[in-house]
Amino acid sequence: MNAIAWVVDWSLRRFDNSVTTPRGVLRAANGLRPNVERGFLSNARVRDVQLLRVQRALRYAYARSPFYRAQSDAHHLRPEDIRTLADVAKLPFTTSSDLREWQKFLCVPEDQLAAVFTTSGTTGEPKRVYYTWREMNALANLGAVALRVRHAGRMVALIALPQGLWMGSGEAQRVVERAGGLALPVGAGDPQEALKAMRRFAPNMVISSPSYMTALTREAERANLKVPLDVILLGGELLTDAHIARFHDYWGAQVYNAYGSTEIGGGQTIALPNCPCLHLNDLHLFTEIVDPQTGKPANEGELVFTTLTREAMPLVRYRMGDRARWSGCHCYLPFGSVLLGGRTDDMVVAGDMNFYGHVIADAIGKVTGATGRVRLEFDKAELTDRLRVNVEGHDANADEVRGKMFATYPELRDATRTRNGNLNLEIETGADLGEQIKAVKIVDRRIK
Repeated sequence: MNAIAWVVDWSLRRFDNSVTTPRGVLRAANGLRPNVERGFLSNARVRDVQLLRVQRALRYAYARSPFYRAQSDAHHLRPEDIRTLADVAKLPFTTSSDLREWQKFLCVPEDQLAAVFTTSGTTGEPKRVYYTWREMNALANLGAVALRVRHAGRMVALIALPQGLWMGSGEAQRVVERAGGLALPVGAGDPQEALKAMRRFAPNMVISSPSYMTALTREAERANLKVPLDVILLGGELLTDAHIARFHDYWGAQVYNAYGSTEIGGGQTIALPNCPCLHLNDLHLFTEIVDPQTGKPANEGELVFTTLTREAMPLVRYRMGDRARWSGCHCYLPFGSVLLGGRTDDMVVAGDMNFYGHVIADAIGKVTGATGRVRLEFDKAELTDRLRVNVEGHDANADEVRGKMFATYPELRDATRTRNGNLNLEIETGADLGEQIKAVKIVDRRIK
C-alpha cells in the first residue's frame, strides 16, 4: 500500500476521532484548500486512500455485522478477495428493504449507540439508522471544516429543516456549533415564524431545502424583509438554476447544493456556486453508478454507496434509488462528481415530502368510482412544486381523492396550506388513462 495514502488515512482518522474546537476547525480549513490546490491530495492519491479504507471497512463488516457475514458467506466471498476498487463490483447489493431488519446490521453493543435517525418510509415502520458518538463527532468535524473552507467569518445560521428524528436538522446544528457558529434551529413550519427569527438574530446563513427556501423567500417579499445573507446551503430535493438565481438575486447569497441521506451519513456531497456537479466525499464513501436493471457498472444509472468509516451500521454497496451520471469537473476539488437525475423507483421528492406512486395508487384505488389507474404529474409553478393527480373514473369525487391523499400523507395538509405553501396540489377526476398499462404513471417535468 502506498505509504503516503497510509499517512493521509491516519491523519484523517486522527482528525475524525478528535474533539475538535472551533479554533481547530478553522486551522484545519485554512490548511486544507492550499494543500488540495497544490495537488497534494490528488485524485490518484484519493483512490489509494479509498482502497485502503474499503478493505478495512469490509473486514470490519464481515467480523461484526451478522448481515454482511451471512451475505458474504452465501456468495462465497471474503474481504481478502477484494484487492482492487473494481473488485467491489463482485459484492452483492444492500437494499432499503434489507435495512428493515436493522438489528442484523449493528456492529456495536447497543450501549455504544449515541444517535438514531429514521427515514421517510412508504407505510409501516420507517427505516432506522444508528450512529455511535465517534461517528457523530466525525460528521460534525467534517461538516464544520467544509463550512469554514468557504466561510471564515461571522456565522449565524438559520436551520429551516424538518425537526424530529430526521437527520438533517440535528446534523446541521452540530456542524454549525462545531464550526463556532450560532445555530438557530427554527424548523420548517410556518415561514412567518422563521422570518421572526431572521428579524431578531440577523442570520447571515440559511440551511434549508429548495421548497422551504422558496416559501421563505415568498413570505419575505410579502413582508418586505430582506436580511443580507452570505451563504444559503440547500439539500433534500432537486435544486434548479431558477431556484439558484431567485435566491441569489433576493438575498445576495452564494447558493450551495448538497446531497445525502440518513443511510450514508447525511449530506456527503457538495456543489460549489457556478458548478453544476455534485462532488462526492470520496474519503468517506466509495461511489458506484450501476445499470438499475443489470447491476453492472454504467456511466448513467443508479447511485450505489459503500461507507468507509462507519462504526455502528456500515453499509456495503447500498442502492440509493437515485439516478445519476458521472460528470467531469475541472474545479480544484480532487473528488469524483455526478449529476443527479431523479429516482429509479417510484419515489418522488416534492415540497419537502417523499411521495410513492404505488402508495398513492393504492389509496386512490379505494375511491368510489375510480378505476385504479392514476397519473401523477410533478412540475413547478413559480418555483413551487406542484403535484397534479389525474384519476381515471368519471364518477370519482375530487374531494374524496383529496381526503385519501391527506389520510395517506397527513403532513400534506400543512404542505399545501397558504401559511407554508411548499406544494400546490391539484386533483382531476375523469381522466382518460386508457393507454396507461400500469396502475400508476409518474411524470416529473422538473427533470430536464
